[in-house]
Amino acid sequence: MLEKIAEFNFWHKTQDTGTRREELKDALEFVEIRDTAFVLTGVRRCGKSYLSKQILAKKINQGIAPEQTLYVNFEDKEIEPFINEKILDEIYSSYRAEINPDKFAIVVLDEVDKVPNWERWVRSMLERKENIKIIVTGSGSKIITPNLATILTGRKITYTLFPLSFSGFLKFKGVKIKSYEREKTKKLLLEYLKYGGFPLVVFSEKPIQKNAILQEIYDDILTKDILIRFRLREEQILKKVSYLVLNSFAKPTSIRKIRNSLQSLMKASVSPSTLSYYFEYFSLSFLYIFLPIFSYNIKDQEQYPKKVYCIDSGIINSILPKFSENIGRIIENVVAIELMRRKTKTPEMEIFYFRSDEQEADFVVKQGLDIKQIIQVTYASGKDEIEKREIKALIKASEELKCKNLLCITWDYEGEEKIDRKKVKFMPLWKWLLNVK
Repeated sequence: MLEKIAEFNFWHKTQDTGTRREELKDALEFVEIRDTAFVLTGVRRCGKSYLSKQILAKKINQGIAPEQTLYVNFEDKEIEPFINEKILDEIYSSYRAEINPDKFAIVVLDEVDKVPNWERWVRSMLERKENIKIIVTGSGSKIITPNLATILTGRKITYTLFPLSFSGFLKFKGVKIKSYEREKTKKLLLEYLKYGGFPLVVFSEKPIQKNAILQEIYDDILTKDILIRFRLREEQILKKVSYLVLNSFAKPTSIRKIRNSLQSLMKASVSPSTLSYYFEYFSLSFLYIFLPIFSYNIKDQEQYPKKVYCIDSGIINSILPKFSENIGRIIENVVAIELMRRKTKTPEMEIFYFRSDEQEADFVVKQGLDIKQIIQVTYASGKDEIEKREIKALIKASEELKCKNLLCITWDYEGEEKIDRKKVKFMPLWKWLLNVK
């Protein structure tokens, strides 16, 4: 078996690790946590395999021998025919016998969900105090299973990787932005809004290629990560439900609303419980993120419609080709995903939307017991273009939630104003995404 995986390991040759990800530093810190497995998950095709290889390369650069690393990709066609419950034991035993008998090892099991009962093998390694660090990767719905939660309780650290942030997008394109290059930055930002941050899409030059890749990712999530993974039969209904959810991006949606639309469009009756499962599968596969309303009452958070956001703006535009029409909502979607990305660094951070007396603020950022910030998003290039109702909702949220940190993310307007004795900061989207002060 070792000869089949040697080609993809660092033992005798340098491996292609791709363009360095911004997330590498954070991932390395999680890897250092002792007596745990590091679970690297996220939407498919977001770069998990390359990041796991970058971790190995960095560790080698820091001083461990290449022979102290082991990388196995269970999607490799050479290995697939041999996958069974014993394959992990066989590979690990051979590795210890022939490559690294007794020194510390970092073991990456890429797309490990294909191996039956892999969680039990990982737990047994941890319980035996083997001299290894285990890193496992897999798409959300495949790797985040009940078995993972029960068998590896207290024995794992999970890190979610997203498609590229705007700063990551610029890095992958080889662009260095200076804070004064506003027009150049906005042009690149428009490309990011339109095609998103999947690495393969960023590296593709032609729009027809980008859209083809995005549509394939979307179809693969629905087919491989949901339909096949959860053994669903109604493919057309699943796809229609997904389309209806996607069509509601950056808006509150609910099972009842989708059910009514489904009956109207397809004359199909789908039970609320089935739709509830579909929503759960969408979340597990990281295709959609459902944001609850802010309330101190947990029941309200569950009961009220949730705002839905798609994992990547490129998917939105490849399936719903109305970019200029939807740009305000797309900007909001990008902000939502960036907030979720930042949450990986601050796990105690929670994101909600605010609604009271028909007034809505896009995001409430909560950390522990404190409301840290309230954010409104608008596609406005000047002060006069900002709708009064949006600022009114921001002030309303500030008063009800006792929060003074108010931010309005705009397309191009920047400033600070006092409104109803509340200080509101206005910041262009590109500056917020790049953390430019």
